[in-house]
Amino acid sequence: MAKGSFEAYRKALSDVYRGWWFAWPLTERVRVGDVRALYRGGSVTAGTLAGHGMEAKAGPAGAPGDITYDAGGTVAVRFKAAGVAAQGFTSVPLTEAGALVEFRDERSALIVYTGLEQSGFQDLAQLAGALVARVWSGGWDPALLVVSDVVSARAGTVLIAEHAGASAELRIEGAVGPEPLRLVDLAGRAGFSASSRLGLNWTGTDLTPCYRVVRVRRTWLNRVKEEYGTPQPGRGLAPGPAPPVLLEEARDEAAAVIEHVEQTARGEHEEREERGVRGVREERGEHEEREERGDKVEPGGPA
Repeated sequence: MAKGSFEAYRKALSDVYRGWWFAWPLTERVRVGDVRALYRGGSVTAGTLAGHGMEAKAGPAGAPGDITYDAGGTVAVRFKAAGVAAQGFTSVPLTEAGALVEFRDERSALIVYTGLEQSGFQDLAQLAGALVARVWSGGWDPALLVVSDVVSARAGTVLIAEHAGASAELRIEGAVGPEPLRLVDLAGRAGFSASSRLGLNWTGTDLTPCYRVVRVRRTWLNRVKEEYGTPQPGRGLAPGPAPPVLLEEARDEAAAVIEHVEQTARGEHEEREERGVRGVREERGEHEEREERGDKVEPGGPA
């Protein structure tokens, strides 16, 4: 059920935030500057840039906004005001405001977030330069991801239908007066009164629905390996600081050094990652075997 709910949620938000990653479970907090690692098609926390000895400044958040998604019109929502009887409501008390949500299709989603704000790094060149220096010194795994942008939300409510014909009755807290209710009123204020055939019903506050990540570009790393040799675990490419030409490239053309990584269906990242790093792992293994045999290994290149 959890996997099916996530895929329905991911597919729904991908219509709006294509290529972004989606926090799962929904209560997970993600911040700009977090470091993450690929795991089972998703990503898990692996510390922060500060914890890895790097610094990059995040810019101010943009103006807040809202988002509502109803799976292309396959979800119907009816509201009732407090003190008013309404057809179809069976569990929301007469004295309370409420909403009746009905899903036409299996895996349909109703997603409501309010108070959305986006923040991210002011200067990706600063991050690219820091990563170049850490890769050169052997203090960074190029497969790691860095969170570059985050969309936060003040509150949200998410409902996913497990089967066609699913429904839910919600109490809307704090809704008083004659003003008409709107979908955004469900965000963080919905109390679930009754539900049927739902795969997920969730509401919460202070959230990070989605985020973007970057990592060291593989084409750049392969080119550096060809010119300077294969990085060795804990020792990097060679003693001393990174060559100025690499740092200048990071400063002048950050996109040549780092790349945004999009979230895809679960499992695809693992396959791509395994194909991408298999050669590096094999080279590192050969280097370690030579060291164990006592062969001479020159810094920054093969024996």
